[in-house]
Amino acid sequence: MLDCLPEYLEPARLADAGRSFRGSVAVAQLERVRPELAQSTGTLEVEMRFRLDERRIRVLEGRIGGTLSLVCQRCLQALRLPLELEFRLGIVADEVEAGRLPAGYEPLLANGEPLRSVDLVEDEVLLALPAIAVHGDAEPCSSGYRNRPLPQPDSPFAVLEKLKTRTTS
Repeated sequence: MLDCLPEYLEPARLADAGRSFRGSVAVAQLERVRPELAQSTGTLEVEMRFRLDERRIRVLEGRIGGTLSLVCQRCLQALRLPLELEFRLGIVADEVEAGRLPAGYEPLLANGEPLRSVDLVEDEVLLALPAIAVHGDAEPCSSGYRNRPLPQPDSPFAVLEKLKTRTTS
C-alpha cells in the first residue's frame, strides 16, 4: 500500500493492477461539503484498495476516517460529526454494467477519464452527512434545548377498557 493518495485515479487500470493507496485529504478541499461546515479545518484519513473480486468484478473498497465540524441547525453552533465510513464500489463503464452489479456494490462510473481522488472522497462524505445536523442527547445545544422523548399516546382501546371495568362493577 502506497502512503500517498494520487491526485487522479484511473479506477479500471488500478483494479486490474491491484493497487492500494493511503493518504489524507484536507477538509478545506471538499468544496461541495463546505457550505455545511462550521469550520473547514482538519484532515480526513483515506484508504483505497482497487482489486478484482472472485467474480472478476473491478472493485474499489475504501475507508474514510476523521471528524467534521458541522453547523447545528437548531442552535447554529459547531457540531462535531465523527466519520468512520467504509464503502465498496463496483467499477463500471456504463449504466448497463451498473444494473448487473450484485448486491453490496454501489456503481462507480469510470468511462476511461481519470477521476480526482478528492471527488471520490467528497462523494462518500456527502452521502454520510445527516439531512439536518442537530446536536444529539449526549451533546445538548448551547441554547439548552434537549431532545425529549415524545409522549406515548394512549391505546385507542384504553377508553373501551375503562368502560368495560365501569359496567362490570
